[in-house]
Amino acid sequence: MTDIRRVALAARVFTIAALTPLAALAGPEYLRGALLVLLAAALATVVSITRKLSETTVALAEGMVVATLAVLTYPDQANVTPYLAIPALIGALDRGVRGLLGVIAAEFGLLLVLWGVVIQHWDRELASGGFTWLATAVGIGLMGSSLRRAVTTSDADASYRSAVGLIRRLEALSGKLSGGLDAVGIAEQVMVEAEAVVPLRSAGVFVRSPAGAMSPLRYSVGTPPGAMAWAEPLAAKCWEYEAMMLRERHVAIPLMANDEIIAVLVLDTLQDMESTAALELRGRLARSSVQLQAALLFGRVRDNAMSQERQRIAREVHDGVAQDVASLGYLVDNLAQSSSDPVQQRQIGQLRHEVTRVVTELRHSIFDLRHEIAAGAGLGESLSAYANQVSATSPMTVHVTLDEKGPRLPGDVEFELLRIAQEAMANARKHSGAANLWLRCTVRSPYAEIEVGDDGTNLHTPKADSQGLTIMRERSRSIGAVIAIEEPEPERPGTRVVVRVGSPVL
Repeated sequence: MTDIRRVALAARVFTIAALTPLAALAGPEYLRGALLVLLAAALATVVSITRKLSETTVALAEGMVVATLAVLTYPDQANVTPYLAIPALIGALDRGVRGLLGVIAAEFGLLLVLWGVVIQHWDRELASGGFTWLATAVGIGLMGSSLRRAVTTSDADASYRSAVGLIRRLEALSGKLSGGLDAVGIAEQVMVEAEAVVPLRSAGVFVRSPAGAMSPLRYSVGTPPGAMAWAEPLAAKCWEYEAMMLRERHVAIPLMANDEIIAVLVLDTLQDMESTAALELRGRLARSSVQLQAALLFGRVRDNAMSQERQRIAREVHDGVAQDVASLGYLVDNLAQSSSDPVQQRQIGQLRHEVTRVVTELRHSIFDLRHEIAAGAGLGESLSAYANQVSATSPMTVHVTLDEKGPRLPGDVEFELLRIAQEAMANARKHSGAANLWLRCTVRSPYAEIEVGDDGTNLHTPKADSQGLTIMRERSRSIGAVIAIEEPEPERPGTRVVVRVGSPVL
C-alpha cells in the first residue's frame, strides 16, 4: 500500500470514528446519517484496496454519494456534510489541484441539483452547513496537494537516501570486520571448524543461485572432481526443509543467520556422525554464518555494481569514442576522393585501414564489456558464445572443445576464468596473425582447466611488465588458479595459454 492510500484510509477511519459517537449522543435521527456515511466510506475503502480504480475516481464517486446523502437525510444532515471534506482531500492527494477541483465541482453541482429536485425551498441551515464544509474541503484539499508533492519527492529520493546511509555504515564497519568480506575464505574457515569436530574425507559449502539451483561455493582442499556428486541433491533437500540431513557418513547442515538460511555445509565424514555432534557443530558455526551472510550480500552488491559500471562504460564507448572514430573514417574517405597524388593516396589508404582497425577493436571492447555469464549458462556456454563472436569478427577459424560435467563452479571462479580466457583470445586475435584458434574448456568442479592456443607466427606473448599479463595473473591468484604461457617455438608455432584451478582426478 502506498503512502497516499495509507493517508486516505486513515482520513476515512478518523472521520467516521469522530462522527459516529457524536451522532449517537445527538439522537437516533442523526445516527442514521452517520451510519450511511460509514457504509459509503467502507465501500470506498474496499474498492480502493482492490486497486481496480484510481483514488481520484473512488473519491469522486464517494463525494457524489455523500452529497446525495446530505440532501436525502435533510433536515438531519449535520453528521453527513462534514464528510464532504474527505473525498476532496483524497482527490488532492492523488491528483493534486486537478483532483481537488474535480471532487469539489461534483459535490457542489450535485448538491445544487438535488436541492432543487428534492427540497425545493431555501434552507439557511443546509446552505450554511454545505458552504462551510465545502470551503473546509477546499482548504484541506490544498493542504493535501502540498502533502502529495512532499510525499512524491520523498518517495523518489528515499531509495537513494537509504542507499547512502547503508553504504556509509558499510564503509565504517568494513575496517572492523575481523573475517573480512571474502565469502570463499569464510567458507574455508567453516570447513576447518567442521573438521575440528569430526574427521572428514571431504567437505563443501553450497549456496543457492538466482535460478534456484544449488552450486558449490567452495570444496575442501584435495577434494577430487566428482567425488561429491551426491552433495548437490542433499544440499537442495537441506535448503528446502531448513533442517539437518544425516545419511550415515553424508551430512548436510544448514547455516542460519538472522532467521534465514544462508548456505549449506555438506560433509563426507570418516565415521558416522551423531545428531548431538551435528547440533554442536551447527551452534559453533553461528558466528561464521553471520560473517558468510555479510560476505555474500556484499558480493552481490559488488557484482551488481561492477556489472552496471561495465554496461555504462560500454555505452559511453559506443556513443562517444566509437562514433567519433567512425566519423574520422568518413573524413578520410573524403580526402581520398579529393586527392590524385599516388603517394597521398597510399598514405590515406593506410590511415583508412588504421581507422577501420581501431573501430573494430572498439567494437570488440564493447562486446567484452557487455559479455557476462548468464544466470542459466555455465562457463563453457559463455566461452563458446565469446569464441563464436571472435570467429565471426576475425579471419581466424575457431575450434571449441567443451567438456563440462557435474555441478557448476562457484560464481567468482567462473567470472575470473571467463575474463582470463577472453584476454587470451583477444590477444590472439589482435597480434598472432594466426589462421586457427583453439579453445578447450574442461570442468569437473572444483577442478577446471582452460587452454587457448593459436598457430600464429607472430611473437605476441605479453612482456613481463605488461598490464594485460599482470591482470591475468591477479585474476588467477584471486581464485587460487595457476596460469602458464608458452611462447612460439620453431618446431611449434603459436602461443598457448593454460589456466588451471583445483586438482584433476588422479
